[in-house]
Amino acid sequence: MERIKFTKTVLTKLATSRVIARYGDSEIKELFFEVSSGGGQKFKLIKKFEGKKLIVALGDFPSMTVEQARSAALECLDLMRKGVNPNAEKKARRDRHQGSFYYADLFQIFKADFEVRIRAGERRRKSLEDAESLFKLHANPLFNGLDLRQLTNDDARKITAILKTSKTAAVSNKTLSQIKSLFSFAKREGLLPENHFAVFKKFAEQPRERVLSQDEEVRLLAALDEEPQIYKDIVLIALMTGQRKNCVLSMRWEEIDPEQGIWAIPASKAKSKKGLVVPLIPSAMDILRRRSQAAETGEPFVFPNKRSQLGHVVEKTGQGSFWRRVTMRSGLYSEDKASRLTFHDLRRSTATRMARAGIELAVIQKALGHSSIAITQRTYAHHDLSQVRAGLEHIQTQPPADMDKLKTQLEALTPEQRKALLGALE
Repeated sequence: MERIKFTKTVLTKLATSRVIARYGDSEIKELFFEVSSGGGQKFKLIKKFEGKKLIVALGDFPSMTVEQARSAALECLDLMRKGVNPNAEKKARRDRHQGSFYYADLFQIFKADFEVRIRAGERRRKSLEDAESLFKLHANPLFNGLDLRQLTNDDARKITAILKTSKTAAVSNKTLSQIKSLFSFAKREGLLPENHFAVFKKFAEQPRERVLSQDEEVRLLAALDEEPQIYKDIVLIALMTGQRKNCVLSMRWEEIDPEQGIWAIPASKAKSKKGLVVPLIPSAMDILRRRSQAAETGEPFVFPNKRSQLGHVVEKTGQGSFWRRVTMRSGLYSEDKASRLTFHDLRRSTATRMARAGIELAVIQKALGHSSIAITQRTYAHHDLSQVRAGLEHIQTQPPADMDKLKTQLEALTPEQRKALLGALE
């Protein structure tokens, strides 16, 4: 039997050759790579144990890497030196895990419930996509195979501490919110007796205040001139409507009423879970008419992308995205997340300009689709201080009318009257 140094390149060539054979690793003599008649490729450990040949299946190539196979082989050899049969240990581990309940199990139940709520129009598909991403990247690794039914308050405290010290404040808060939501769901559904995370507080975050200045908007639109027209149209519609990125990108022709000049965003897309009617200004309607004339027959989306699974432009704003190209070209990208321009800043910029124009908060709330005017006030009311500054300057330079009147009355008094007045005030 041939012994070779296992590498990904070497094993890939052996696997694609379809030659049924078994190869031994030159570094760990008990580690083997097999190509079966069905085309499968497996790592195995073969060694005598208690007088008999023992074969332990380690994993399939290429999902198991060479490094992982060698590590698994060494673990098995260590067990065998201790007199433990690796196959028996694997079976016992599976038996122990059958009655366990992991964070991944809880998330799958939560996800199934979320899907039902999406179909009922109570939740948005985008929210579930965001939740899945947060689960995979940040939340699930924290639990590291911990059985939730054995979870203690001390475990929850340690998990929260790791989260807060290893992630940014924004990521930590989002992740903790998901964990608390899932454990509340589990308690409500009778899956767990207690929410151990309910007592933990999130970091205090300052609301993001980044808005476009007039100079920055000029630079942004100039940078967009070098992009395909579809991207410029997306940004302009976002600025002219103040709507969220997902709503703009997934805009459908059936949502547009050209006669009334309105855009009806369905509840399934709206973050507030309520339908929203957005008036479209003439310049926005000009863009939509031009796109409608150029659209393919039967095309449902205003901003289509045939390469996207969803059928429309999906902008992740990461490396290689049009937003990254445009912001870098216009000098609006920064490694500092607080300074760089995000797509959502377009929405904030539109709302702030409405406030500066003297539009009432109740009107801005309706235009943005906020569920509460408190959200509008908290997010946008503090952006423009020009009216406050003008009022303070007016007080400084122009005494109030009542003060002027009192001053005139005092000057008209005789000395005796003034003395009498002062005596009455003593």
